[in-house]
Amino acid sequence: MVQVMPVPMRVLVGLLLAPLVGVGAQAKAPRTTMPDSDAVVAAVLAAETREYAQRLTTVRREYLARASWADLGDRCNPGALRVFTKDTTPALQAALQAMVERMEQTIVLQGVGQSLATPEARALLRVVVGWEAGIDRPRWDEDGAGVHRAVATGLTGDVPDPTKPGCLPSPIMGDTVTFVVPGFSDMEFPRAPRPRVKAYFGPAGQQRARDEFFTAVGAKNPSADLSSIVVAPMVIWQDYAVVGVNRPRERGGVEVGSGSNGGAAYLLRRVAGEWRLLSIVRSWGS
Repeated sequence: MVQVMPVPMRVLVGLLLAPLVGVGAQAKAPRTTMPDSDAVVAAVLAAETREYAQRLTTVRREYLARASWADLGDRCNPGALRVFTKDTTPALQAALQAMVERMEQTIVLQGVGQSLATPEARALLRVVVGWEAGIDRPRWDEDGAGVHRAVATGLTGDVPDPTKPGCLPSPIMGDTVTFVVPGFSDMEFPRAPRPRVKAYFGPAGQQRARDEFFTAVGAKNPSADLSSIVVAPMVIWQDYAVVGVNRPRERGGVEVGSGSNGGAAYLLRRVAGEWRLLSIVRSWGS
């Protein structure tokens, strides 16, 4: 006959509670959590932004290291022109242009789609409008205090008088300069007695300018030209910006694409709240 040994009560209770104690211990152990997808994406984008910003800083530094200033004299306030006297061969000039376009592409890639409803964007628009209208000029972006002012745009500056000392106003400048600014609903107008700045805003701004010109001038004089300055596109990223400027000339305000006064693409950098010209990426004539 098999005898059953008695089990002490405290041992029995311990055996029964052991699994539950384990469960409790597991419940109290800290859980290892995986980051959610939004956090992962945010971290990747932040790292990418830092990389692009550093790359932009490096390219700008290399670009400025290759530059010097042209001696344009001081008659009629010609301004300063950044030049690259050592980049004389086609290969070196192509490499220099590629450097500028790399900065341009970085700014556009990172900044496209960002809102222009900011004080920084309005300040940038004021700089470009004043420069294109021949009222004032931005300073060049350079290491140090920034003492060089840009040259006049689109032949808006004064020209030397060929008959005597002194200067003459630009022959293409009129009493009114018309701007079309698709990306804004208003702007800060230059406070200068001359020239008068007139602006049309929003996506339909250019059509309104044409309609008004045709009604006031073109219907009576079909050979008259509507010359305007279209400020678009504008892309801002961090303290850098790319601004495109086109200067169409349209016969009677109705012959779209009939002529041009040229255009340009500008690269600017904000320094202590002031937008300065880093590079004229490209420009074209009429």
